[in-house]
Amino acid sequence: MIFLAEFKVIFVETEYDLNLGYAARILSNFGQKEMVLVNPKAKTSFEAQKFAKHGLNLLLSAKRFSSIGEAAKDCDFIVGTSGILIRSRSTLRAPVPLRNFAESAKKKRGKFAVLVGREGTGLTAEELKICDFLVTIPVGGGYPILNITHALAIILYELAQAGQEGEALSGSVATKKELEQLKWLYGEIVDGLGKEMRDKGKAKLAFKRLVGRAIITDMEARTVIGVLAKAGKKLGRLK
Repeated sequence: MIFLAEFKVIFVETEYDLNLGYAARILSNFGQKEMVLVNPKAKTSFEAQKFAKHGLNLLLSAKRFSSIGEAAKDCDFIVGTSGILIRSRSTLRAPVPLRNFAESAKKKRGKFAVLVGREGTGLTAEELKICDFLVTIPVGGGYPILNITHALAIILYELAQAGQEGEALSGSVATKKELEQLKWLYGEIVDGLGKEMRDKGKAKLAFKRLVGRAIITDMEARTVIGVLAKAGKKLGRLK
């Protein structure tokens, strides 16, 4: 499960002890080496420990953080999970079916933080904004919301399967630094348009999502970086 080693699961404000225990067990099932919690409401109680089974050590040694940014600071990409495909027309969001995401993720270089939201409300709109991907699990019934531990098991299973079906691409894939430079240059150009661009934040977010979903080679990245740099100079944003 080498591919799975590139993923860190981060639980955001988990509410129930039972789910905390089950989650630790599932992480252990799939060979995960750490459990990461952001402001958990649940406790590592007797109930949680009882259901953790062989994941007890993960539960008891879980790392705790006060923010997603702090918990994911060693990761290159942040992946949000949601059972709701479209929250509003104004939300820039293109949810990716889990299996499609798993296939594209193995073609990227870097470490992924997978956010598992609250049992009651999931991830907030602000939390979703910081995500490079939004992943959803298609279900056949009329109710799309899964228990967080059920969703976790499905996510890790699909990622494990994708890793077994082929090696991730390397070498020619753009680095995290190149992708960050792409987004920064685009942002400078957007800012340089002044009042001509009404919603700069939405434009930057759209480009961030586009870069996140695409499989960009280093040659493609360098080519676009060159074009954006020249455009930035024309607009007076770059020297």
